[in-house]
Amino acid sequence: METNPQITKVSCINIAYIFKTSLGSINGSWTEGNVSTVKKITLPDGRLLPYVSGQNIKYQIRKGWVELGLKEQLSEIKQSEVASGVNFTAGDPAQYLDDDLLGYMIASTGENRRRTAPVRTSAAIGIFPYRGDRDLGTKSKEQTGGDVSAGGNIFETEVYYNYFKVNIMIEVDRIGKFMPSELASTKKGDAKNLEVAPELRKARLTNLFKAISQLWGGGKQSRLLTDMSPKFLAITFQTSKSPIFLECLSVSESEELDIRTINEVLSDNQSIISQKFLGIRSGVFKNIAVPESGATTNSGLEGVVSIQTAFDNAMEALKTLNF
Repeated sequence: METNPQITKVSCINIAYIFKTSLGSINGSWTEGNVSTVKKITLPDGRLLPYVSGQNIKYQIRKGWVELGLKEQLSEIKQSEVASGVNFTAGDPAQYLDDDLLGYMIASTGENRRRTAPVRTSAAIGIFPYRGDRDLGTKSKEQTGGDVSAGGNIFETEVYYNYFKVNIMIEVDRIGKFMPSELASTKKGDAKNLEVAPELRKARLTNLFKAISQLWGGGKQSRLLTDMSPKFLAITFQTSKSPIFLECLSVSESEELDIRTINEVLSDNQSIISQKFLGIRSGVFKNIAVPESGATTNSGLEGVVSIQTAFDNAMEALKTLNF
């Protein structure tokens, strides 16, 4: 952990990380015949990068809160009044963790309001192109008394071996603070609904960190279990709202982490960084691991510790955060 004593006010926390999947199909796209495809984006040279949508990542975060035992702090999902409409939450950010951090949009009879999420999430972009790999499956007839010799129904699923980069930017100065236009008409005139206590804001940020640290999920989990938790992690407390690592994390084809660019980003943005916390999972990247006891440097990346230690240090720093 490093601190900048000249900075006393933090308006943003940036969480950037890389996760790895050895065989996964996290976020599906349209089905093409009997093939379940994955979401992809096309590069200028025609290659395709798989990605996981920001919506999917927020869904996994919300699921993580449930697994952490925080279900009572989450807003109930309600069904739209019309068949073609979308489901929505209570839209009560003063009371509910997810309404505060992840935002909402409500369009129903007598109520039209929204809260733009203070937690801004990029898609998780694959670092390496999709190479056409598919997992072959069959729906066997053996247990149903059908003609086993004829085989079952064949299906395929697009899969990949890849590293994904994610950037989450948190508008700290908006956590736990609300505009009257974001609130239900019955609560707009009550000043106590416009802001929650600093201790609750810090607790909500802590719970966000905890969910991200143990993230898993996506599609096909019963047979393609996927770990989406960080294998490299950079958390920065900032005075300026800027996703500084958004386009800057990379892994080489020899599976080495691009340390030079990480150091460059940290150096170029040192004037806006109050504190930084770097974590690594040993055994994932070929050129870097958690330093042994007593070591101060590690392959050119200063201050790196284990993933959980980095999260623990960041959560401890939240306690002294000046909102």
